Amino acid sequence: MFDSIYFGECQEKSFDLMTPALIETIDIHSCEKVSESLQRMVVMALFLGKRLLLSKPLYISLGFGLFLSLYHVKGEIIPQLLWLTLGLQKNQGIDFTPYSEWFGTGLSVLSSVFFITLPILASLPFSDTYLKDRQTGYFTAILSKGKTGRYFAGLYFYNFLAAALISAIPLLVNLYFSFMILPDVKPDPIVNNRLYLSPDATFFQPLYYSYPLLHIFFYILLVALFSGMFASLSLSLSFYVNNRFLALTGSFLIVMVLTLVLQGFGKYGWVPSDFLRQFATDSVSFPVAAAIFLTGMLASAAAYLYGVKKLVIP
Repeated sequence: MFDSIYFGECQEKSFDLMTPALIETIDIHSCEKVSESLQRMVVMALFLGKRLLLSKPLYISLGFGLFLSLYHVKGEIIPQLLWLTLGLQKNQGIDFTPYSEWFGTGLSVLSSVFFITLPILASLPFSDTYLKDRQTGYFTAILSKGKTGRYFAGLYFYNFLAAALISAIPLLVNLYFSFMILPDVKPDPIVNNRLYLSPDATFFQPLYYSYPLLHIFFYILLVALFSGMFASLSLSLSFYVNNRFLALTGSFLIVMVLTLVLQGFGKYGWVPSDFLRQFATDSVSFPVAAAIFLTGMLASAAAYLYGVKKLVIP
């Protein structure tokens, strides 16, 4: 069932590894000075990376995010050119800039859909991988070869990375087209009333007026990190459920419950789908957002390690 993997001239250090269909094209040369353990880590990383790239859900999730992002350009950014022209003709100044209209502000319906469905988009590419392997019997082969440590470490890393990229790419694409279409005018709370941003509605409000592009990149990074956290929660949940749908939607359901609870206490600004927008609809708090992220990461890591050590390798 399994083929042996050879590293250039180091054929005496060959070892068996998983599905040959996904790994037969991997070729690593000049390995004389590389330890066998490191070689196997590299092969596992290449194996999981290639498996991720061949995953259809990865492109479904990315495609949906790009659809929302590009449709926002068509429906929200391009029409602003007309209003911008009329405003200049009437000497009303510039109210529409990339800093106020790009996708990440969260002011449009499309961007609201993006931020609400973000936990699902982040989890879809790779979070159910272990559950699929367990259900198909493929993981039994991995377990028998003693490669579980590298498998689970690589799986956690690639799952987080895929989720971060899935969320960041649509935002970056939309930001690019926003700057291509709208004038790059630095926001000013006095000159441009539309560009005023309340200190309670965003993190580090002075940064928005001093270095607005840096403020945008901060939010893109924040969204990417939270996407990785959402995907990590879903991956950890896959140890405790046998339903792939529950595994993929686990973090989404957790966020929905959190939303209902916080809304009941009048703290909607503490909900991820709100404070991840650059222009939140309620008062936000960075310490609260950081606490939510750290709690989510610690919870996912603890559940993941427990699942590996107690449920998979008793």
